[in-house]
Amino acid sequence: MKVSLNLVKKFIDLDGLSVEEIAHRLTFAGVEVESVESLASGTNLTVGQVLTCENMPDSDHLHLTTVDAGKHGVLHIVCGAHNVRKGLKVIVALDGAKLPGGTIKKGKIRGHESEGMLCSLLELGVDSKFLKEEQTKGIEELPEDAVVGDDNVLSLLGLDDVILDLKLLANRSDLYSVKNVAKEIETLFERKANITPSKDPKNANLAFKVGSETERCSQFSARVVKGIQVKESPEWLKDALRSSGIRSINNIVDIGNYVMLLTGQPLHMYDMDKLPKEELIVRDDFEGDFVALDEKTYKIQKGDVVITCAGKVMCLGGVMGALECAVDENTKNVVVEAANFDFASIRRTSIRLALSSDSSMRFVKGINPNQYDEVENLTAELLKELCSAKEIGEVHTYLAGKYQPRVVETTSEYINGRLGTSFSHKEIVSALERAFIKVEDDGKKLVCHIPDHRIDITGEADLSEEVIRILGFEHVDSQLPSLKASVGALEENLAKKRVVRSFLRGIGLDEQLTYSLVREKEIKDFALLNKEEAYKVMNPLTDEHEYVRINLLPSLMNVLTFNLNHKNENLAFFEVSDLFSGEGKRHSHLAVVLAGNDLRRSHLKGEAYSFYHMKGVVGGLLKLFNIDEKRYSFVRASVEELHPGKSANVKVDGKVLATFGELHPVTLKKYDLNTNVIVMEMDLDVLFSVRTSMKKMEEISKFPSVKRDFAVVLKDEVSAADVIQEIKKVNRELIKAVDIFDVYRGEHIQKGMYSLALSVTISSMEKTLTDAEISAVQDAIINALALKFNAELRK
Repeated sequence: MKVSLNLVKKFIDLDGLSVEEIAHRLTFAGVEVESVESLASGTNLTVGQVLTCENMPDSDHLHLTTVDAGKHGVLHIVCGAHNVRKGLKVIVALDGAKLPGGTIKKGKIRGHESEGMLCSLLELGVDSKFLKEEQTKGIEELPEDAVVGDDNVLSLLGLDDVILDLKLLANRSDLYSVKNVAKEIETLFERKANITPSKDPKNANLAFKVGSETERCSQFSARVVKGIQVKESPEWLKDALRSSGIRSINNIVDIGNYVMLLTGQPLHMYDMDKLPKEELIVRDDFEGDFVALDEKTYKIQKGDVVITCAGKVMCLGGVMGALECAVDENTKNVVVEAANFDFASIRRTSIRLALSSDSSMRFVKGINPNQYDEVENLTAELLKELCSAKEIGEVHTYLAGKYQPRVVETTSEYINGRLGTSFSHKEIVSALERAFIKVEDDGKKLVCHIPDHRIDITGEADLSEEVIRILGFEHVDSQLPSLKASVGALEENLAKKRVVRSFLRGIGLDEQLTYSLVREKEIKDFALLNKEEAYKVMNPLTDEHEYVRINLLPSLMNVLTFNLNHKNENLAFFEVSDLFSGEGKRHSHLAVVLAGNDLRRSHLKGEAYSFYHMKGVVGGLLKLFNIDEKRYSFVRASVEELHPGKSANVKVDGKVLATFGELHPVTLKKYDLNTNVIVMEMDLDVLFSVRTSMKKMEEISKFPSVKRDFAVVLKDEVSAADVIQEIKKVNRELIKAVDIFDVYRGEHIQKGMYSLALSVTISSMEKTLTDAEISAVQDAIINALALKFNAELRK
């Protein structure tokens, strides 16, 4: 936002304040001044008049001139401009003058003395976009009433202006108004601004209908002005617009831009004689083509705010008007619009059509919702003054609802507590009143009536911000707050998940991360643990991502088939993830897939993955969390997707922890798999809920141990785990370990029976065992197995 200090000076006295002071105070009050620029620059300039002008011999463009510079005398100056001539009043850069292009010095050009330079506005640093074509090609031609010898050349030309480039934050949209910038300076420097409301210049009753058929327009005002004259704007208006980076067009367009600069309210003017009816209706349901002022055709969609007349679009609300009703040099009667549109709608339309303007930017940021009458009156006054308007009608306004000024309550204790300051109650009230906030103070509570232009102040925190930026951030105590030191740590279950993932990676499995949204078919497959209803996404991107998964294995099966299809065989991977069911429950699951061969000992000794490999993974996890063998069991599983004889449920303390096994041949065919696949899904919530004691360290015996092997014949329904537990019961002090080294079914073993071979380690912590003591333990083992399981030693 470029702000002209000359324009600001119309509303507040800046005498005694340097530009640097103003820029510094604004910046430290939260209104950053990015740069300070002069509209034009040049020292040692004066007004001169050409006394004589002759062509230089041997040159096709240079001229020898004598110039009356008033008190600076008559100067001989060589000039190359095509428009230099006798009697012309010009800008003279005297010897030593500093211009944007360098310093002017006396010298000789082709043997002829030159004591200065006749200047164009380009040479003073004025942007070419503000100049007419003839001004860019020659020296500046000053008006006849310019006084020869006047050294205030920049002031004479309206170029003695300083421009502040404000980098406004999103909340300070009020400062897109020059009047509000003056108010901000009044607040910060405690200087009284002179901002008086415009009088209503109405002198005729001119009927006109306005309305809105959309919630996207909260207010729409229009005023008919007749008998205007379209012509060039006066110099003061051109200067004001030029300082703000706006090129002058004609008096009608310039008035609209000038009012927008002063108030922050975008305007639009319609040629009334080009409107089909005397009405303007706001809609957002129009679809079709729209020819804008830039003579381009745009597609209007439903949701775009448009202003219509007799069903035809006359303006794309807040963005650009229609060519059909544009004001031109023949316009006699106009309708002046001042409205307030929904900022989000204007932003969407502006971005979609790539039509960004000062008007659309202000609507997007937000404007004062209660200044339409003042804006219409100011515009009408200017139309009367600059366009000789003869008839000015009343303001016709549509309002969606009665405007309610904002009121915020707070206390000085809250403000000091939030800021960490110790301002007195009186200081706080004074700061708020400086910000044009009317304060009702009962000694405790402050009832603050927010001014209409401060749409950013909505709560107590905003009032705190006003106080500190006005009184100064240097009042905030620089002492660091007291912070309690604490030891950071992961939440218990999250730490346990990391342990699980680290363990699985450590034994050679690869971790996967798959998408949590799946298709409907995958919800029903591999429902090994969770059979609850799944969440369905209301607006899925694709059918592949329609449901929130409730089990992990379907996702890992997709990973498996993808890899096998790409000839990536011999796979072992896992995933740990949280799952959410439609019943509002949250579960943490682990899924593991093994396929092909176990190649940890290279391709030379590859071993096909089997049920027992997965059982080893499960056993490793149970051991990792120190879960005693007595607390868990493996039970035959009956799952559609798994082989009935090579699958199991794992139960811990009676709860199902996991289900694993080889895929059923039908499942292999369904997924078009030609390799052995073993899968497992585990409920980590069950695993983490098992309470276990810390691992206890045991001293290693100093005495030798003895191993005794047993081969016993058992019924098929007797599990090896039960046998091991029974052996350990015989003598827990002496029996240190029981290991299985063979399982046999076949010849010489009765049907329904199997042979189990075990190695039992026997040792004492106190002495070396004698043969008799070892034999006693051995006999006790045989007797216990015979009694408990009717087991016989294999012969």
